[in-house]
Amino acid sequence: MQGAPRERFLGAFGSLFPQEEWPTAKLEGLLGFAHFRDLEAGATLLREGQVCAAVPFVIEGSIRVFKTAESGREITLYRIERGQSCILSVGCGSSIKAFPASVVVEAPTLAAFLPTETIRKLLAESAAFRDYVLDQYSRRMADVMELVEEVAFRRVDQRLAQWLLERSSGTVMATHQELADHVGTSREVVSRILKDWEERGFLELSRGSIRLLPGFDKLRSA
Repeated sequence: MQGAPRERFLGAFGSLFPQEEWPTAKLEGLLGFAHFRDLEAGATLLREGQVCAAVPFVIEGSIRVFKTAESGREITLYRIERGQSCILSVGCGSSIKAFPASVVVEAPTLAAFLPTETIRKLLAESAAFRDYVLDQYSRRMADVMELVEEVAFRRVDQRLAQWLLERSSGTVMATHQELADHVGTSREVVSRILKDWEERGFLELSRGSIRLLPGFDKLRSA
C-alpha cells in the first residue's frame, strides 16, 4: 500500500530529486518522513491563525487556499493542484508563525505531507528544491497580483461571467454561495446578477446548476 503513493509522488515531483543530488538511499530516507493522505472533498486542512506543522504536495486533486472576511465572505487566493505545493506553508515555523489563510480540499486529493523541519533541510541542501520553491513563489505572486487587479478594477458581473465561461460552455454545477466565494462577493450579489441574466435570456437557473445559453460570452466584456 505504501509503495503506490510513493511511486505516484515521484511521478508528480520526481524532477525535484535528481539522481546526482538524491541517490536511492538518501531519497528513501526522505520519503520515510512523508505522510501520504487521501483527502475527501470539503475537508478543512487549516484554519486561519492555526500553526501548520507540515507542507502538502499534491499528487492528484485540488486544494483551495482562501481568506475569509469578518462578514463571512471568502476570496480564493490560489489553488494547489498536481505537482504543486502550498508556498505559504513553506514559511511555517520560521517567518510565518500563524497561518494567514484557510485551506480546504476542493476535490478528492492524494497528497504527501512533509514536516516543516524536513522542508528547511531541503532548502538548505537541494538546489533543485530551491529552484522549485522560487518558481512556486513567482507563480503565486502572479496569481495574487491578478486577483488584486480583478477585485480592484473589474466589475463583479464581469468577474462572474469570466469564471463561468472558464469552467463551462454549457452547464456549471455550483451553488450561488460557491460562486460568491470564488469571485469575492456576497451570495446576495451573485443571486441578483444571475437572476438579471436569466431574465435577459443569457442563462437558465436550476437548483445547484446554471445552464449557459448562446450569447452568454458577450457578458464577459459588457
